[in-house]
Amino acid sequence: MECRPAVIDDVPWLTDTFIAALRSAITAERGYWDEEKERSQFAEQLRLADARVLLTSGSRVAFYTAWSEADHLFLGTLIVVPELQNRGIGTQAMRVIAKQAGERPIRLAVLKANDAARRFYERLGCRKLSTSRHHDHFELRLT
Repeated sequence: MECRPAVIDDVPWLTDTFIAALRSAITAERGYWDEEKERSQFAEQLRLADARVLLTSGSRVAFYTAWSEADHLFLGTLIVVPELQNRGIGTQAMRVIAKQAGERPIRLAVLKANDAARRFYERLGCRKLSTSRHHDHFELRLT
């Protein structure tokens, strides 16, 4: 798996992939779907400088955003192309993210309605730290 920084030309793909992957979880969590709102919110929250695109055989298969905080790496988003999920791509992506984290723990938030993501992170050894209105907050310690 190859990893490269995201560039401005990736933004439409990042947005479409995010929407496709999270539409059902966002709808379940909020009780409604507003395409325009979700696209706008994604654009506002996207930290392009912190985004990485993962490729297999030259094709984009996933992306993530992660940035350093005081004592940990925060994983803002990890999205695998929906039709490629459950093929080990997310696990491979977490290996890449773990290298970026180094010795620091990885922290992340998962929508409460996103059961598949919660199971994925728990399977990797993440433990729940706290809960907020819409999210469960997890930490993965690699050492």
